[in-house]
Amino acid sequence: MLKLPVCPHYSTIYRYSEVKKTAFKKKQICYHYKKEFNISKKGIIVLALLVICAAAALNLAQLYITPSLSLLFLLATNIILVAVGVLLIPFFITYKGSNKKENKSDKAEKNVKKQK
Repeated sequence: MLKLPVCPHYSTIYRYSEVKKTAFKKKQICYHYKKEFNISKKGIIVLALLVICAAAALNLAQLYITPSLSLLFLLATNIILVAVGVLLIPFFITYKGSNKKENKSDKAEKNVKKQK
């Protein structure tokens, strides 16, 4: 199931528009706790491969069903598939914790949060 990413530190929820704005940045700061984390774009590669495979399969199916199909119709279906892929980009992004060491107060704050 598709889901939007959450903050890796405190599970702060991000909306579609917020994820879309930061989709191509390297780092993000949690708006609630002001902690920095990395944005992983490996999912975008998977999404691109899915769109390419779906486009190829759909083109072959369309040409098999109606061999006299025009190139414009194939182009239109490919444009629609790419547009759907662009709309799905925020669902394929993941947030990962930064490599910075946490100090003791941050760890204590995290433990208190977990106990609640």
